[in-house]
Amino acid sequence: MAITEPTVPSSRPITAQIALQAEDHALVSVPAADRRSGWNLSIGIVGVVTALVIFAIAGFTVILAGFWLGLLAGVLVGILGFGLSALLGRMSWATGVSSTITSRFFGFGLKGSSLGAIVFAFMILGFLALESALLYEGTILMLGLEDTLATKLVIYGLLTIAWITLALFGLKLALRASTVLTVLTIAVAIFVVVQIAAGGADLGAVFTQEGIVPGTWWDKVQAAIAVGGATAGTIALVTSDFARFAKTRKDVVILAAAGPVVQNVLMTVLGALVVVGGLPAVVDYLMARDTGLTPEAAAAAAGGFAMGNTGAFFVVIAGWLGFVTIYAAQAKAQAVNAYSGSLALVNLVNALTGRKPSRALMVVVGNVIALVMIAGGILGLFSAWLAYLGCMTLALVGVMIADFYFVRRGAYDKRRIENWNWAGVISLVVSAGVGIWMIAGGVWALGFLVSLAVALVLYPVLRRLLPEGTGTGFASSAAALDEAA
Repeated sequence: MAITEPTVPSSRPITAQIALQAEDHALVSVPAADRRSGWNLSIGIVGVVTALVIFAIAGFTVILAGFWLGLLAGVLVGILGFGLSALLGRMSWATGVSSTITSRFFGFGLKGSSLGAIVFAFMILGFLALESALLYEGTILMLGLEDTLATKLVIYGLLTIAWITLALFGLKLALRASTVLTVLTIAVAIFVVVQIAAGGADLGAVFTQEGIVPGTWWDKVQAAIAVGGATAGTIALVTSDFARFAKTRKDVVILAAAGPVVQNVLMTVLGALVVVGGLPAVVDYLMARDTGLTPEAAAAAAGGFAMGNTGAFFVVIAGWLGFVTIYAAQAKAQAVNAYSGSLALVNLVNALTGRKPSRALMVVVGNVIALVMIAGGILGLFSAWLAYLGCMTLALVGVMIADFYFVRRGAYDKRRIENWNWAGVISLVVSAGVGIWMIAGGVWALGFLVSLAVALVLYPVLRRLLPEGTGTGFASSAAALDEAA
């Protein structure tokens, strides 16, 4: 069947039911009555891309490459993110289901989509874990608490209860408040910049610094892209989940532009002012905490502190104001992370077993997985996790785009779904593996871009060698098909 534009009733303002109407449509297509404009849907995306992790990434790219080359890297990543978001968003808009369910039709098949669900869950629950860890570090510093097991149990326990509660009962309220919280986050961050300037910091130096990476301008740009480029696949998948609520293809384009522009342009500027402008205060803090540090050593450590301990960074440079900022930034994002993670887990179980587990149970399971990630030290592996995640997400996105645009050319039959699309499964594993190998082996820090390229080229070739139905059967249950579309 060819893709046709859904019939949608007249526009009405965004309500508490927008995005995440998926409460009622976790495994089925979003009906026309629940479709919204791209401008309204973009509120949710902007809320996600103004989280602490994005502040950390934006600021660190400028530390590495300098402001203007860091901004150039952000623009390049933003262009890639926009292109992928628009392409993948159109697919979810057409099917009306989330990115992981859409992968049943394009690239992977019913059971094969479990791989996409695993990648998505690894992504979104990783962000849930990282951002909780950043909040924890900021909280214990602000309150002067010792980093003990008891402290961890109490704070992580309270944060986990909050995320579960928001995802189960308060998500609609959180989404309604997303605009307010986003404006608050940006406003407070701007005020933090004003406070930094009032404290004597030379913010003009932020725009003239050359970055700490030696070599040519391209060496600096590559270093910055290595930090932020992996998020292009992330923003495409998140945008795709929102795009299923879009009314028209034009709304998909609007939505696809919102995340990359805010994340890669606005946040680069704001992150640079906050992070780079706040570095002198952090240097003083580190030297006071460790009297054995030289000014040079403290300056070198300050950049890592900004990237790996962003919550505490805000507290150091702005005290209670910074503390408010980190919680305002995270309240809107963590509810969506917990919720989206539960949807990925629902799809994973459904794809493999045909059963639809309780979403409430999956919210709890997702938060438990996030806690395991925290215990495993994901905060200390931030950069490596982000790079390897980029290989997996861009490989996943590449296979889906190649199937929809190159192989099927926008046509599909929702009544005929393979259990396993082996061409897609092999392409995902190979392309992600190549990128991870390149990064881990020091061959090229931008290996995630190779993952995308390999997926786009390899899948059409393998699909010719392994056409539909090769080595697999088709979903025979009408109920499964109904839930998949």
